Amino acid sequence: MARILLTGFEPFGGHAVNPSEQVLRPLAAAAPGGAIISTRILPVTYRGAFAPVREALTGERFDAVLMLGLGTGRTALSFERVAVNRRGSPGADNDGTRIDDRRIDDDGPTACFSTVPVDDLIDAALAAGAPAEGSDDAGTFICNQVLYQALRYCDRHALRTRIGFVHLPLLPEQATEGEPCLAREVLVTGLAAALDALAGRTGGT
Repeated sequence: MARILLTGFEPFGGHAVNPSEQVLRPLAAAAPGGAIISTRILPVTYRGAFAPVREALTGERFDAVLMLGLGTGRTALSFERVAVNRRGSPGADNDGTRIDDRRIDDDGPTACFSTVPVDDLIDAALAAGAPAEGSDDAGTFICNQVLYQALRYCDRHALRTRIGFVHLPLLPEQATEGEPCLAREVLVTGLAAALDALAGRTGGT
């Protein structure tokens, strides 16, 4: 039976809710693929975002980690293929920290590739009726940072845990007129199908 860590982020940037946080409970309750799913809510801070993931990976054995985050302007579930060794944004994090442009890891490679079967997860979400796509641009804010750090952590510690990240569109109640959004039920349906496919590919011992 696969053991999967599923993470979302707290609200940020003036939003009262974060869809990545909102979908955690129904997904964990559904246990797609019969997986044992643990959840964490990450702070939207450069300093603290990766800490809950690192602690989970240190304290437990997971077959996969799928991290979720808000991607304003996205029109579909965006499964990220790569994280870059850069961080920074015009806006501040939830601690008020602003970074212009800096490497995440001075000793790390320019980029790290997701280790989940991205195409399989996209196909599963599409088959369930949810818009889904692959993405080669995770940005340079905290979503990209935690994906990069998780991949580097597994590499450094020789962990076979598969790591992936999905950007989610706004919820309808967050979107202003004309902004792309998806209903919570659609997000849950697509992510449940992706988790089912991920559980099937990672197995568990």
